[in-house]
Amino acid sequence: MKKIVCALIASAATASVLALDPMPEEAGFSGSLAGGAAGGKVESNFLARVLGIDLSDSTIYSLSSPSDTKIISPTFDYNIGYTFDSKKTRVSLASAAEASIDFSSNTTLTLRHNFDSIGHIELAALAPPLAQVDVWKNPYLTGQKRDRTDLSTSGVRVTWDKILGSNFEFIATFKKKDIGDELSGQNLGLSAAEEKLLERGGDITVAELGYAFVLGGGKNMIRPSMAFVDYDLDGGAMSQDGYRLGVAHMYNGGDFRWLNRALYESLDGDKVNPIFNKTNNADLYIVASELRFPEPLGWDKWVATTGIQWGDNDADIDFNKSSTLLFVARVVRTF
Repeated sequence: MKKIVCALIASAATASVLALDPMPEEAGFSGSLAGGAAGGKVESNFLARVLGIDLSDSTIYSLSSPSDTKIISPTFDYNIGYTFDSKKTRVSLASAAEASIDFSSNTTLTLRHNFDSIGHIELAALAPPLAQVDVWKNPYLTGQKRDRTDLSTSGVRVTWDKILGSNFEFIATFKKKDIGDELSGQNLGLSAAEEKLLERGGDITVAELGYAFVLGGGKNMIRPSMAFVDYDLDGGAMSQDGYRLGVAHMYNGGDFRWLNRALYESLDGDKVNPIFNKTNNADLYIVASELRFPEPLGWDKWVATTGIQWGDNDADIDFNKSSTLLFVARVVRTF
């Protein structure tokens, strides 16, 4: 089943290798606007709709692994900011997607300053994105049409790059996940305490440390990273914590740039899910690759990109498994 989806879903494949991009060389307004298309498939029992377009069936008949939905999606990203005369301070407004498989994204308002001694520090306020994501109020309801509700995240992010003049980078993200109308587990014969275990809202904390290696005279940049991840959700059966290992790579070939990212996340569930009598342990895998071609056809201040992103949530509970496979092509206008 093919769907047409208008959403901001491709940014995770195009994220920068570094924690913070270089400061613009000139003061004043600058940034980028990007548009294109993405196509592929999504598998999830929890995602319902993006901007009015279905991502999964409203009625399911068993609590098994999710089926896939094929999508074709226009995409749009933006990053607009102002650099002050000192060329050390910048404010910006941007769309930002995480390297995830649940369409996680935010609108970010950032303030950055490059200090001479301690490094570069950016503070970001995270607001819900333009592309609203809906989930199912009660994803476990079978044989009946499920109703939708909105999912949103908000919070703050602190980035410390070039720590004390080194190539170490630290990123701390604190977010609140809100479900508009949470009805998980109702009409399944569960007690009120058991239904409480299935609530999906709550706090998300990620603390990441990375280091950027510059090799081959600047042609290659490799950034390994590790992070602590804590999904401290209202429902104990949905809560998870663990660690994330990642590596990002960029090759500068002159006429093109090749960016790659791989993530592995190991998560331990908190409490036993009362429906499946299992703990929600999971292994998450994400691989993304993108080619960037500056000034295609001689167009000044334009960049053409093409990329792929694959993600898989290999949860112990089959119903909680999810995956995405997306192919992306975009053009970017810088200014």
